[in-house]
Amino acid sequence: MRVTNRKGFTVLEMMIATTLFATVLACVFPLVDQMMGRIQMARDHHVAASISQARIERARSVDHKDLFLFSEKGTLVDDYGNLVPDGRFERTTEVIPDSPVEGMTHMKVSTRICICSRWGWLRHLHPIKTGKKICHFTEEHEEMSFLFTEYKE
Repeated sequence: MRVTNRKGFTVLEMMIATTLFATVLACVFPLVDQMMGRIQMARDHHVAASISQARIERARSVDHKDLFLFSEKGTLVDDYGNLVPDGRFERTTEVIPDSPVEGMTHMKVSTRICICSRWGWLRHLHPIKTGKKICHFTEEHEEMSFLFTEYKE
C-alpha cells in the first residue's frame, strides 16, 4: 500500500529555498549597510553641532576677560564634549578679541568628525582599538560662531 498524503519539503525544495533566501540576503545587505552608514552620518553631524553649541554655551557663563581660556586647536573629545585621548570628534575653538569691532569678541567653534564609525560592520576590524588613536578626520565638520560683548559699568 502506498502513502500519498505526505506533508513536508523534499531536499531539493529546501536547497532551492535556501539558495533563494541567500541570494535575497546578499542583495539586501549592502543596502542595509549603506542605510546604517547614513544614519550614523546624520547622528555624527548632530553630535558635532551639539558639541560646538555646548562649548559656546559654556563660554557664555564666564567673564568676558576670561574668554581667551577657551582657545584650543585639535582637541579630541567624546560624544559629550569631554576631553579624551581617543575621541571621535576633533574640536577647535578660535577666540578673536576686538572682532569685528572693539569691545566685542568673536568665538568660532569647529568640530570635525571621525568617519571610522561609519564603516558599518567593517568598524569591528578597524585598528582603532590598538596603540595610538588611529582615526580618519575629513573636512566634514560642524561650525558655530558667537559674538560676545564686553559690558562696562
